[in-house]
Amino acid sequence: MSLDGAEGNNDVVPLSVIGLLRSWRLGFVIASLCLGTFLVALDTTIISVAVPSIGTGFQAFEDVGWYGSAYLLTVTAFQPAFGSVYKTFNAKFTYLISVLVFECGSIMCAAAPSSVVFIIGRAIAGIGAAGLYQGALSIVGVTVNLERRPFYLGVVLSVFGIAACLGPPLGGILTENVTWRWCFWINLPIGGVSFFLILTILKLQGSRASPRISIVSRLKTLDMIGMVLIMACVCCIILALHWGSSSLPWDSSRVIGLLTGGGLLLGAFVFSQWKLKDLATVPLRILRQRSIMMGALFSFFLEMSIYVTLYFIPFYFQSAQLVSPTTSGVRGIPLGVSQIAAVVITGLIVSCTGHYVPFMVLGQAVSIIGAVFLTRLQVGTSTVLWATYLVIAGLGHGMGLQMPFTAVQVVLRDDDIPIGNATIVFFSQLGAAVAIAIGQSIFETSLARQVLKSDLPVSPETVITAGPTGLQTLTLANNPTMLRSLQDAYAAALQAVMYFALGTACAAVPFALGMQWLNVKVESRLTVVEREQECWKWKLCRWATAG
Repeated sequence: MSLDGAEGNNDVVPLSVIGLLRSWRLGFVIASLCLGTFLVALDTTIISVAVPSIGTGFQAFEDVGWYGSAYLLTVTAFQPAFGSVYKTFNAKFTYLISVLVFECGSIMCAAAPSSVVFIIGRAIAGIGAAGLYQGALSIVGVTVNLERRPFYLGVVLSVFGIAACLGPPLGGILTENVTWRWCFWINLPIGGVSFFLILTILKLQGSRASPRISIVSRLKTLDMIGMVLIMACVCCIILALHWGSSSLPWDSSRVIGLLTGGGLLLGAFVFSQWKLKDLATVPLRILRQRSIMMGALFSFFLEMSIYVTLYFIPFYFQSAQLVSPTTSGVRGIPLGVSQIAAVVITGLIVSCTGHYVPFMVLGQAVSIIGAVFLTRLQVGTSTVLWATYLVIAGLGHGMGLQMPFTAVQVVLRDDDIPIGNATIVFFSQLGAAVAIAIGQSIFETSLARQVLKSDLPVSPETVITAGPTGLQTLTLANNPTMLRSLQDAYAAALQAVMYFALGTACAAVPFALGMQWLNVKVESRLTVVEREQECWKWKLCRWATAG
């Protein structure tokens, strides 16, 4: 359904009825969505510095891998489910419930008496984060006209860059000067402001489903079987990746069994979606849409490159250059600031010109250049050089980050947009999970190889166990030669991981080129019928030319 209000069935409220926001009200709504999305992004970045202190406090170092995985597991697994929920229920109240769920998870983490309770809190926060991410995209879709959506989507998604800048330094400051628990208490005032602004400012005159349909009837329309299957599939895959990259060998029966189970569950999910057609969690007609499938795979590989860079660059600063966690976070600011600038500026340009696919292609070209430079990082790389490398990588990441979401707004009917958003986010989050697991495996394998080549009087296992901040504890009598060899080993391991980031950046290029080259400004003036007519005219023209 277009912004002009093409006719649809009687059970769906046209977008024109929901209403577009203007002036100060729109500004407050966007600000509240930025705060909600900031919660999601901050919870991903702030914990990286606090994990060692959390593990020490609970005396449960064997659980530290779960502190990040539990959150990532639920935030990924619940993406398709929230796509269906936002399509069926009122976007405002679904978003408010997501804020409450996220805040409950944060409180559990902040007040956790044990490691198990903390992990459960992280999983609950991940469920709320999935709803917040989806809600921000859905609410922008129902409050901003199509021509202006690229800019406002860019503004909302730019907070991921802000979190990349603020998260690690803030986590270090709170952990070192107060307590790691404040890394989670801080979510309460931020979420409270977002909740209040959405509750009081956002006025939607209807929902995507007709108010004549009861809540029970709407619940019955949800594809519960499909939701359970995809959640179980993601759980199997992420658990296998988590264990395979840390505690178990990749050829262990548990890892192989989980990967096999994940594949079978994925097959069952696809079959169920085919049988249910338009009632499915992810209707196959949406997946078959060229820009949706190409955009989802583009996001998958782009997020792999982004997360590998974001996650492992602090290892370079803390181990190869021996700086503190807080200083490491500060040194990562060029990466985040350049990403913010690229997301906002490209969003503004797309709103003005209407062309978005060129920025996906150009962004990947810049990302590839940045990744090539990052593979050259060494212990003695100067500040000017590593900062320049990070800026280039951040610009490339930011240019293409929100363009698949812009494509969703252009190629899908308004009532299908939440499903399209969920598909893109699901692939991007899955890419992040896969990237961290593979990157960790590459990093540890390369580090062990470098330690063996250096003929150091310590085993690779001892170096890996000591971690990036424990190198000086391994040197006998502060032996500078041995310390420098360990620094070089970490730098070489980082280079190996950056080659992986380079490969994923290159892998995204074909999918950027496979997108439909549409124009937002032109498409915003067409109804669905007119779009279909234009499509058939183009096909007939090609057939005639070929003939």
